[in-house]
Amino acid sequence: MAAITRRALLSRTLLLAAVGGGALAGLTRSVSHKVAVPPPRPPEALTSAVSRQQALLEGYDRVLAAKVRSGVLTGLRADVSEHGAALRALLERYPGWRLSQAGAAGATGTVTATLPEAAPVPGTVGGLAAASTTAAKELRASAMDWAADEAHATQVVPVLASISASLSTHAQVLS
Repeated sequence: MAAITRRALLSRTLLLAAVGGGALAGLTRSVSHKVAVPPPRPPEALTSAVSRQQALLEGYDRVLAAKVRSGVLTGLRADVSEHGAALRALLERYPGWRLSQAGAAGATGTVTATLPEAAPVPGTVGGLAAASTTAAKELRASAMDWAADEAHATQVVPVLASISASLSTHAQVLS
């Protein structure tokens, strides 16, 4: 049998004590994990505005499909289409919207993004005028009520107000 020297015994004892002390310290401390919190969704006023623009665009499509051909209607429809693109670009500034869109693309276990339902727009020129007036009023109210300290207020409020003014003009042209 091999003789154990004092030096070997002392070094092994110190090593065992250090390992035991580390294990004891690790077991007695509580571990706090950061929980991933999903980013907030975009404001309801913005998603509602996108939904209203989509319904208005569908109304223009119904009027144009009914063989009501007019350069003015075609131009106004193009304007409404660009309003929708601008509002969708604003939605992309919100990580909660981008995350939910990625979930809608097919990832499992994620929340899918849906826009609120907007009232359908009648397929008449008068219906387009009324829907444009209503949408303009709602956008104006949203712009006025938007929280000034909201993260994207400096980009969202001017766009909402501009679209509101444009839709007011559309209503006057259609009336």
